[in-house]
Amino acid sequence: MLVKGIKKGNTIELLEKIDLPDNQEVLIEIKETDDFWSALQDFRKRVDLESLDDDSFDNLRDKSTGRDVIL
Repeated sequence: MLVKGIKKGNTIELLEKIDLPDNQEVLIEIKETDDFWSALQDFRKRVDLESLDDDSFDNLRDKSTGRDVIL
């Protein structure tokens, strides 16, 4: 699993949710990224995006006209 995070003091804030219970012991490999684009390209090499079958954003767009808002 490859997850991006941001270091803040002695804490690393993960930028996406991981499916692990609280207090689960984990090992972390830290790689410093100086350039976002090179990190993104490395991520794309490691992860087969075509294999992800996620419909989280299907039908996300608001289809209202915008005139129906009552203030």
